[in-house]
Amino acid sequence: MRIEYAILADHADIAGGKLYLMGGGWDTYSAPQAPFQMRIAVALGVRVGWEETNQPVPVRVYIEDDDGNEIVRVDGTLNVGRPPHLPPGTAQLAQMAVNLPTNIPAFGGYRVRITAGDSAGADEVAIPFRMLKRP
Repeated sequence: MRIEYAILADHADIAGGKLYLMGGGWDTYSAPQAPFQMRIAVALGVRVGWEETNQPVPVRVYIEDDDGNEIVRVDGTLNVGRPPHLPPGTAQLAQMAVNLPTNIPAFGGYRVRITAGDSAGADEVAIPFRMLKRP
């Protein structure tokens, strides 16, 4: 499996196999003060291989500061089946939307880390972002 895409947004939903974003694609957030309570949405797509279907795939989404201190974490599992019409050997896209109410403690740099899979075959991506003081 591999993480095919990951994007930050203000809000994200998956409905009918489609991704819906509001305020997507940012890497800088302006806040009037710190700490600041905000919602960070993470939309991601995991490409699951034929041989990886019908078994649980652990997924972890967490936010950390530039020093590696964890701010918030969500652990989940996805499980992709094999529809009867799917040609053998076909990989499938499993999409997830995680909306995280988050207290960002200070202005500065952060990153959202996403891992999919177990330790032996896990894929990981990191999306950096900054919180700046609103002028």
